Amino acid sequence: MPDQPGIDAYAAYLPAYALDDTRLDPTAPARAGGRARSVAGYDEDAVTMAVEALRHVAADTPAGRHLLLATTSAPYETKTSAGVVHEALGLDPGVTALDLRGHRAGASALDLVLRGVATAALADVRTTRPGAPDELAQGDAAAAFVGGGQAAVLLARAGHTTELLDRWRLPGERHDRVWDERFTAEILVAAGLDTARRALAQASLDTVDQVVVSSSNPRAAAALRKALGGTGQDATVERATGFTGVAHPGLLLADALDEAEPGQTILLLSATEGADAFVLRVGDGVRAARGGPTVRAQLAARQRLGYGRYLRWRGLLDVQGPARPAAPAPAAPPMHRRAGWKYRLEGSRCDACGRVTTPPGRVCASCGTAGSGTAPVSLRDRTARVVSVTRDHLTTMPEPEVAIVVADVDGGGRLSAYATDVAPGDVAVGMAMDPTFRRLWTTDSIHNYFWKLRPAPADAAPGKDTADGQ
Repeated sequence: MPDQPGIDAYAAYLPAYALDDTRLDPTAPARAGGRARSVAGYDEDAVTMAVEALRHVAADTPAGRHLLLATTSAPYETKTSAGVVHEALGLDPGVTALDLRGHRAGASALDLVLRGVATAALADVRTTRPGAPDELAQGDAAAAFVGGGQAAVLLARAGHTTELLDRWRLPGERHDRVWDERFTAEILVAAGLDTARRALAQASLDTVDQVVVSSSNPRAAAALRKALGGTGQDATVERATGFTGVAHPGLLLADALDEAEPGQTILLLSATEGADAFVLRVGDGVRAARGGPTVRAQLAARQRLGYGRYLRWRGLLDVQGPARPAAPAPAAPPMHRRAGWKYRLEGSRCDACGRVTTPPGRVCASCGTAGSGTAPVSLRDRTARVVSVTRDHLTTMPEPEVAIVVADVDGGGRLSAYATDVAPGDVAVGMAMDPTFRRLWTTDSIHNYFWKLRPAPADAAPGKDTADGQ
């Protein structure tokens, strides 16, 4: 357990895509408001985004601590999705993996992190019916936190539970149902103000340097920011991402920590099905505590996405695919036996010649040495260089074509993998690419996860317009 309650490390993850136009007919007037929403790729879900955020900060999670996945969009109903995250990160088996569900799960996960008993990922993929008034007001994101005090110290916390029919979804349904926000806003504002004032009083503070408000009700969020003296920095991020569900309080807190100076104080208020308030003092090690790029840097690097493509990705537009059989479902025994390769991208290094074999095997692919003289080596955090590329026009994925590359990994090993977050025509020999954990496909109700390759930051094309509208 850490020496003091608080946050020792944090990271945020925003997908590579943003949607700012929901017109199928380009001649129709654009929707007013200038909003954009963060969009997870067709091969992303709550599990893959959680891995992407946690891989920057969670490698040293000790046995005895819990790994939490907070989400309302878990890819499995009864199977523990956090177990897949645990395996992909290669954590100690003594770390217990648990799912937290419900709209309030993000604040609950943060509470457990701040108490020093958990490492948590907050991740959500949000969808609405096409044409819904809040279609651009919802978004996809993830954030990860490790307990401790390097980034921020907890000064006080308070909670308020209110049974409220605000957002809900029955088993088997895909989209949230929403009650009239005018009714629920008043209740959430009252709960939020009471909770924030109690937390501030407990911390012996009248004001703080930053106010961060997350709420499932946009009216309540705006009223709470105004009443508590917020600067609107959190609202600026929200207009660029949408409300990212369970991930939202974590995403906004990560952005606040990105911008804060040591010694400053932050009030984080989450007003969803009640309220949770946390008062934090920023630590001296806040800059070193961040894993990966800042929230603002990720916002600046996103690609613009066309509405038709978004609808295909979400399965909201039924499009005829290629006439080929569905991809086979993975089987449980080989997934378990090959977990090191499938989930952690581990090759085997030969003790005789030092070369790396991928997938790992008992015989070195380079010198032919057989036996037990090989050691596992992880390739997931290494850059790979493309040596050949081909384009598959008969993919069963919701894209007209995908690029398949063969790449040599820095330090040894060769990968054959799908390219992602890049147009197939932009993948070239010599391009630097980084491994990223993604969902390949789903067959027979089994999600097949593995590693793909995406352009390394130096080879990425920030802001490139991919709005094909098809």
